[in-house]
Amino acid sequence: MTATETGKKGYVYIIGAGPGDPELLTVKAQRVLHDADVILYDDLVSLELVEQFSGQKIYTGKRKDSHHFEQEEINREVVRQARQGKIVARLKGGDPFVFGRGGEEIDELRKNGVGYEIIPGITAAHGASAYTEIPLTMRKVSSSVAFCTGHPVSSIQVPDADTLVYYMVASTVHDVLDAVAAKGRSGETKVAVVQNATRYNQQVFTGTLDEFRKRERAVYSPALLIIGDNIAHFIADNWHSKKKKVLITGGEAKRYSSTDYIMVHFPCRQIEGADLDLVRRSFDDIRSYSVLLFQNKFAVKYFFKYLFDTGRDVRHLAHSRICTTGKAAAAELQQYGVIPDLMLDSEGCGDIITLFSKHAITSESILLPGSNLHDEYLVGGLQSLGNRVTPLCVYKHGVQELEQSVDFAFIDEIFFASPSCVRNFSTMFGAIPERITVTCADQPTGEEYRKVFGSTSPIIT
Repeated sequence: MTATETGKKGYVYIIGAGPGDPELLTVKAQRVLHDADVILYDDLVSLELVEQFSGQKIYTGKRKDSHHFEQEEINREVVRQARQGKIVARLKGGDPFVFGRGGEEIDELRKNGVGYEIIPGITAAHGASAYTEIPLTMRKVSSSVAFCTGHPVSSIQVPDADTLVYYMVASTVHDVLDAVAAKGRSGETKVAVVQNATRYNQQVFTGTLDEFRKRERAVYSPALLIIGDNIAHFIADNWHSKKKKVLITGGEAKRYSSTDYIMVHFPCRQIEGADLDLVRRSFDDIRSYSVLLFQNKFAVKYFFKYLFDTGRDVRHLAHSRICTTGKAAAAELQQYGVIPDLMLDSEGCGDIITLFSKHAITSESILLPGSNLHDEYLVGGLQSLGNRVTPLCVYKHGVQELEQSVDFAFIDEIFFASPSCVRNFSTMFGAIPERITVTCADQPTGEEYRKVFGSTSPIIT
């Protein structure tokens, strides 16, 4: 039954999630997200935040080499969901109207007559400023601030402001610094790069304009560049850096509720989601698929896990043409001794369809391993080329964020809430770095920890 038949009218909320710390979400945004039927969220929105809400979750991330949706596809998906009469939450990192493409999305909603509302979020510049103690304005030092972007390189702007903040500079930081120098800024001007602003693994690198221009190009996303003499106010032992970072694996740990800690909540549960019967049937019939398409490294990893679990190896794939999209999937595939027949450099589903057409991959039988939420747009596009497409769930949606979401270099302590948390953590990550303190909720959890990780005695709360 359609939304028109039920009389239910869809509505879209475009919501800013803030720069990373999940507690920076606004009260209004939290209320709306609890009521949302579907949540389309971006790459820089933390899984810890998204997991709080019960609506259907659609990951729309666009990180380099792991594109899931193009912007135009996101726009269409938001409209499609709303037309089904759903309350749609479009959840974006930072603020939707500060380099967040919120304007493009409301243009699409206006064009399609879909009702919407914008809920602002804390933009990255404000979050980075507060969590590094670098003031964007300061009496007698900075009375003006400009927000800019590091893209495109050919038209980087250098406004006449005391403080300059550049977003999205992971790959262009030196281009930005060169542009600022060319505009006449002194080589002694203070510079700071803030990576993972407001998160537990936030890092700050400071120096002068000349010093940074001589450094190696090693900045990782998400990164923010701040330029101005107000950076002299920065101190390495600021309020954020002084706090002990504790990874909480399930449950609540009251002992960490003081102002001395930053709690990193991690849903340490076994990764599931594959339909094992369907996986087995697909592998039994693997020779009927002339093309295997892997869109990311997780599809590769879990496909081969089940392939080996069923007593098969790469020889069973010899008859299939193996395709990957992006470098990450191809690199993961090579871990199993397989070089893809075709590695597509694509920016989204639309590009994949175009490239399949270009390479005459038509009228084929395609197996599409992936998550439990397959891309209907991609499936439909490949089918339009005369292909028979079979999506195969080999991992649960969210595994990508789970496996990439813990940076142990910044974790001081791990709290295990139950024996199952210990077992699942071991399965997902293996060993724990020796420098990290381990605390267990009770004696059974401590015993399980000693059994799984050896004789080291954890602290029992």
